[in-house]
Amino acid sequence: MKIFGLTIAEEIYMTVIIIVVAFILEKFLKAIIKKTFNPEKKHKRFDTRKVGTIRSLLCNVVKYVIWVLAILSLLSVYGVNTAALITGLGVVSLVVGLAFQDILKDILVGASILFENWYAVGDLVKIGDFTGTVTSIGLKATRVQAYTGEIKIISNRNITEVINYSLDKSMAVVDVPVSYETDIDKAEKILKTRAATLKDKIPFLTDEPEVWGVEELADSSVVIRVVAKCKPTKHYEAQRLMKKEFKDALDKSGIKIPYMQIEVHNEK
Repeated sequence: MKIFGLTIAEEIYMTVIIIVVAFILEKFLKAIIKKTFNPEKKHKRFDTRKVGTIRSLLCNVVKYVIWVLAILSLLSVYGVNTAALITGLGVVSLVVGLAFQDILKDILVGASILFENWYAVGDLVKIGDFTGTVTSIGLKATRVQAYTGEIKIISNRNITEVINYSLDKSMAVVDVPVSYETDIDKAEKILKTRAATLKDKIPFLTDEPEVWGVEELADSSVVIRVVAKCKPTKHYEAQRLMKKEFKDALDKSGIKIPYMQIEVHNEK
């Protein structure tokens, strides 16, 4: 039995062949892209951050192009005039453009993200009220994973403002509270002495921490601020280690870190 010049068996064979070829071609081209744009290798034209982003985008483009061509080939196998179909698309291009304008916006913004270097795969960013690491950048959306594991998928067209913590050195900021009875000059000297040893102890730091002095006169404490430049995205780890070191230094010097206390007065 023949349909559109092909037997049913031939149609089945051609369908299987087209799908298998598309699958193999997609895997093959993606393997070449991943080998060419390997973030672990040095590239003359692109930095490591951008290499990972380009690889992600090219893999997405390859996937869409191959499967669109595969679908057109399958339609032609079953007798659909794909040439007329493509020509017809030109007639309804305006309607299609209006229907898919959001998708077009996603693609255009995705291109801007890449070429204007907003962020790259592996960067720590804040988009809206969500902070996390960029895991992939596609033609339609960006995936960001929080340190707690949640993954947020954000349409590229909705990304208007981005805070990127990976473009330059981060700043670790530690506020150390001491009681009002404490000799502030003595406390600052103790913090400076310990800070001078931290660059060798904390691998994330790029410079020796600086004691800026009194930052705030709080309700129950005087707050002394210490800051330090560190590697991109490593400020949280640096802050935790610095706090531990300063607590140890103050304890050994007999300076107590105050805590909130509530006084209760009983009226007679």
